[in-house]
Amino acid sequence: MTSKHSIIRVILRSSNKKDAIKVSFLQTLSKRMPSKGKYVAGRQVSRWDAESDIVDIQYRHFDKTASSGLADFFSGKKGNALKVLLLVVFFFTGLIIGYIIRRNIHEKYIAPKPDPSPVPVSPIYQDYDPAIRKLLQDDLQDVVNIDDHIKTWTESIGLSAVGSTLKVVMGTHDMWQYFPLDGLTWTNYSVLLSYPFLQSPNRTSITLQQPNGTVLWNANFSFSSEHPEQMPFNAYSPEASVKGKLVFANFGRKKDFSTLDKLNVSVNNSILLIKYGKIHPANKVKHAEESGALGVILYPDPLDYANNNTEAVYPSTWWLPGWAIHSHHVRYTLMGDPQSPGYPSLDGVYHQPYPKENCLGCPRIPVQSVSYNDARTLVRSMVGSSVPDDWIGGLGVSYKTGPGHSNDRLVNMTVIRNLVQRKISNLVAEIKGKYEKDRYIIIGAHIDSWNRGGVDSASGYAVLWELLRTFSFHTKKGYRPRRTLKFALWDASKYGHVGSFEWVQEMEKEIGLGAIAYINLDTVVRGNYTFFAESSPLLFDVIHKAASTVKCSDPDYQDMSVLERWNQTYRDPENPLQPKIEALQGDSDHSPFYYYLGVPSFSPAYMYNPKKYPNLPNYPAYNTLEDTKDYLTNFTDRNNYTLHIKVTQIVADAILRLSDSAVIPYSIQNIADMLVNGKNIVKLLNSSHVSSDFLFSEIDNFSKHARLLQTELTHLDKDKLNEEVLYEINDKLIQLPRIFIVSAGLPNFTQYRNMLIAPHPENLYQTQVFPGIVWGYTNGQLSGDWSDMQIQQSSLAVAIRQASRNLQSILTVLHSLQ
Repeated sequence: MTSKHSIIRVILRSSNKKDAIKVSFLQTLSKRMPSKGKYVAGRQVSRWDAESDIVDIQYRHFDKTASSGLADFFSGKKGNALKVLLLVVFFFTGLIIGYIIRRNIHEKYIAPKPDPSPVPVSPIYQDYDPAIRKLLQDDLQDVVNIDDHIKTWTESIGLSAVGSTLKVVMGTHDMWQYFPLDGLTWTNYSVLLSYPFLQSPNRTSITLQQPNGTVLWNANFSFSSEHPEQMPFNAYSPEASVKGKLVFANFGRKKDFSTLDKLNVSVNNSILLIKYGKIHPANKVKHAEESGALGVILYPDPLDYANNNTEAVYPSTWWLPGWAIHSHHVRYTLMGDPQSPGYPSLDGVYHQPYPKENCLGCPRIPVQSVSYNDARTLVRSMVGSSVPDDWIGGLGVSYKTGPGHSNDRLVNMTVIRNLVQRKISNLVAEIKGKYEKDRYIIIGAHIDSWNRGGVDSASGYAVLWELLRTFSFHTKKGYRPRRTLKFALWDASKYGHVGSFEWVQEMEKEIGLGAIAYINLDTVVRGNYTFFAESSPLLFDVIHKAASTVKCSDPDYQDMSVLERWNQTYRDPENPLQPKIEALQGDSDHSPFYYYLGVPSFSPAYMYNPKKYPNLPNYPAYNTLEDTKDYLTNFTDRNNYTLHIKVTQIVADAILRLSDSAVIPYSIQNIADMLVNGKNIVKLLNSSHVSSDFLFSEIDNFSKHARLLQTELTHLDKDKLNEEVLYEINDKLIQLPRIFIVSAGLPNFTQYRNMLIAPHPENLYQTQVFPGIVWGYTNGQLSGDWSDMQIQQSSLAVAIRQASRNLQSILTVLHSLQ
């Protein structure tokens, strides 16, 4: 019998010559075989020995009969007695042997005595290294690269899901394939997008007419018959034609409508003229629709967008010229594709049908933007009451409320839109982590724009590209991040972050469990006055430390870090030792990560002086055709892309801290501060109908544990850590923000699931702390039923209690190391 590793010799012993020859041959063969392990040529071994053994199995004289002497000894009565005696002896001997064996096995394998000596702790495998940070930041100073990226992006209009944008995506994909990546994924989604009617753009019109229909004036917003995709429009406005009297509604806020009501100005069945600024355009339109308006005309007032000087404008300065028109979406609910709410809009999934006139979460009244030159014409001959002083803008004419114009002239508004299902494309590159592959830092920028997008979105695109190039290059040189990095380009962001929302819905289980942070690169150089950041509280310390590693770009302050200069230009009034970090605004690609999954996020930028221009919602050319490469290089980043380089270096250090720090560098105390802020808001609501004692007690308890944990983490001796303990601590830290996620969504805003914070229902540009409680309070005031507020308070209090237990469990682990 022969096997793979052994030769078994079966020798039937006999006295004939033939067998003797066979034995001699096999002995000779065995001497020539190489030894392996404990094998010794020619040695007889059992079948339990080493792998390449030769085994002799000898069959000896089976035909001989056994001796009969032993049988005679056990015969007769005496023999039977001996048999019984031996049986008893064997039985008790077996019991004794069994007991001894069982005891030895139990002591040795089942219940070993504890070893009093401490278990040796292995050092952690990888931690944040300033030397790596310096290598990365030194490599992020390539001005030529940044210029090439911005030039490539601004060569054409970046409208989502059209040919020029797809060309950029394909070109980027082809270039990234040459990077040493661990993965590069191109994902398509079929989503509902809104476009102007490109085949006949001039069908959209706003006219001033006599009562008999004679057209006296036409608004001008079609700039090129050769390039109709350049026509400004408001995405997701329905297609409609309306005629009515014009009413001036200031910024379209709730309080502006209250002012009109106090002035006895009815907006019902009127067309409203509303200024851009203060609140999100979608909220302006929603307020108008709820008030019974027929349609909305939006415009940028020169007081805000031209610094009240319509002569010194672009291209001489960065201020908006009189012919410029904004584009913007006006969706009320931002939840990705309107036809697939709650699940990713992949090819093959069910796409819910929509009425021709509007889609889910979209307005039912037409919306169109005009320039401030055309707005001046509309306002000049209006009648009605004089507006309040703080409503007066910079048009240089008398502002009246309306309704209507002199001589009973009417405004006719015709908006032509295409709602069409188009294929959008996300591009995600991956560098796998060395030790924690299932934990992610995600860095994203959007690939689309309403125009050529010099600032928005070419600046973010360039920074993302350089970060990916640098991290992948150093990976090839031997460095590898501790945790996995994902670099993403999102499509259809301008339509309400559709691309990022669809990806988050598709990857929810993976990202929801393992994402540590999302970094949003959106309009990263909006001005040149100061560094600026919006962030989740958990990432405040990461941003501060990252900004401290980069030298200030201002030649008058070169001895300062960005952090030090930032603290001078944008100091936090509540903490003078630190610069102020703003709350994240709702309408950008961080939204599905932060408000839907609970992933801590931040968005860095260089900014104009918001104190000097308080009414300016963004850089003046934002979302207009004037946002070009020329605008960026002449006004927002004038010194050879210095500010782009600074942002890139700051973000690189933030990525490194989040990906390589042994303990995830969350700012636990800042969550407690956020809860205390929410507590103060609930106190201001001052509802005598609902007791908040339980909620306040849980907030105080969490704050106590947060202070203790922050102190422990600050003074942590990492030499006492090992990888197993480290993974346990980090796992609990990742779980902390997820505790506040409600799978069913917030009441009345199911697209948002974060109990702590959500976009404000009256302004998507702002956020609201404890949104469920505020909703319950508002509902109680309207209906007299306070049960909703009680439920929301109880749910949040229970979540805070669970979060406190989470902190306690981390403290227990840390104390066990001492």
